[in-house]
Parts: sequence; structure tokens; C-alpha cells
Amino acid sequence: VLRVLKEKISLLPDNHRDALAADIDAIMYTTEGDVRIYYDDDGMKFVSILMRFWYLNGANLPDEVPGETKVFQIVFGDESTKEKRHLLTANYEFQREFTEGAKPDWTITRIEHPRLLE
Repeated sequence: VLRVLKEKISLLPDNHRDALAADIDAIMYTTEGDVRIYYDDDGMKFVSILMRFWYLNGANLPDEVPGETKVFQIVFGDESTKEKRHLLTANYEFQREFTEGAKPDWTITRIEHPRLLE
């Protein structure tokens, strides 16, 4: 997955690459989507959690990115210091083995940034 992601990112225009980055303070809202507990054929227990993030980003994108939310303009200080921000979404699925004695490491199994990584 990491190889495919690196390849996709290397082909993106700079403004789309910039839009993928989200500072922790720019994340406006998070919610868990799908939470699953399942067992494989060997009886190992796994948990999978899909997290959805909405974040503000100042990348130089068109006013409307297809499939995304419209641009908000945030005013800092006076009216002459307007900064354009996009409210973007990202979905990350995390998986962890919960079999007794397993390491407590989470793995990202899916990454979705609609319209930016397609």
C-alpha cells in the first residue's frame, strides 16, 4: 500500500500534494465510521476502525474541488487579510490485532482523500 501511495503522490500536481497535508490544529471534526471486530480462519481477533476527518487547508485549489465542500474565507484581523481555506475530507482505516499477546500496533489499511488521490 505504501508503494502505491508514494507512486500516486509523486504524480500529483503540487497543489494537490499540499492539500493532503493537515496540521493537527486544522482538523475541524473527526468521527469514527465503521467499527468492526472479526476473526480470521486461524482464530486471530482483529479490530478495524474507519476514521473520517474534516480539515481546513490553504492549498491553491480551485474554488470548488469536485466532490468536496465549497471554499470558506476566514478573516484574520482586518478585512484586508482574507485567507482562502478549503474544507477537505479524508478517510483512514486502521486495523489492529487483538489476539491475546499481540503487539498493540495499528496499521493503516486504507487511505481516501476524495478527488485528490484519484
